[in-house]
Amino acid sequence: MVGSGFWTGGAWLPRPAFPDWKLLNGDGGDMGRPAQQGMTLAELMAAVGIAVILSLLAVPLLGAGRDRQRLLSHGLLLLNSVHQARAEALRRNQPVFLCAANLKTNLELQGCQPAQPGSQQVWREGGLVYADKGMDNASYDGGERLRLAMFDHEKVRVQAPVRQLTLLPEGRVEPEGGLVFQLRSGSRCLAVSVAADGRAALGGIADDCA
Repeated sequence: MVGSGFWTGGAWLPRPAFPDWKLLNGDGGDMGRPAQQGMTLAELMAAVGIAVILSLLAVPLLGAGRDRQRLLSHGLLLLNSVHQARAEALRRNQPVFLCAANLKTNLELQGCQPAQPGSQQVWREGGLVYADKGMDNASYDGGERLRLAMFDHEKVRVQAPVRQLTLLPEGRVEPEGGLVFQLRSGSRCLAVSVAADGRAALGGIADDCA
């Protein structure tokens, strides 16, 4: 019994059992050692392949979202331009005009765009709202601008049957019967309609337009 315990003066006490420090420290065994498992080459290649596929699927969705956002922003520019032209015509009790803007390369306003051949006029650079002070020739002169909305013609095509419309003092629009602006970005399109009473409305965005 000597060496297997402690003498207390009246009796032997058994030696307490101590843990195996080698096992706890990982020496001589796997206990206490965290398991380390890495990805195999096959698993890594599979993960990369999935990431590539997901990114390719996301590209068309991002492109479609950008087209829709461009159409919506340009449609709102036109809508607000018509609204302002009509409101100014009513307030001033005189005709107010909205024409296809003509800009220099530095984006300085020159006036209204000249007429183009064909049944449709492309509003390439923007829309100009102005009030003809002399009310004599329905054409823009310096200092008559009320609003200028600029378009990104490389991304959005804007066209209408006329290059200029007139909002009359009573709110009606010329040409009589109203008109429709057609906007296109990529394969998507949007219509902004102006009714005979001069009120404008924004249509819905259509996909896969011919």
